[in-house]
Amino acid sequence: MAFSLPALPYSTTALAANGMCQETLELHHGKHHNAYVTALNGLIEAKGLAGKSLEAICAEAGKAGADGLPVLNQAGQHYNHILFWQVMLPGGGGD
Repeated sequence: MAFSLPALPYSTTALAANGMCQETLELHHGKHHNAYVTALNGLIEAKGLAGKSLEAICAEAGKAGADGLPVLNQAGQHYNHILFWQVMLPGGGGD
């Protein structure tokens, strides 16, 4: 299973009032996060990890030591960004 860039749970202008303008959000999501996804997909194919969950890939790459660091970095950054987009709230704060 190839990974894909998840859609934002809000519009690209939703965070502007809290300091993240549309241009910054589009750059960070569409280019920065997407680069991690693209690199991760290439690495998991090369390392025989295709079809595994993101959590399983992180665990296996972590156990592989230095050889697993490139995969762990890309998978970890993808995972971190998924969480980042989910915890950002247009209204800020909240529960």
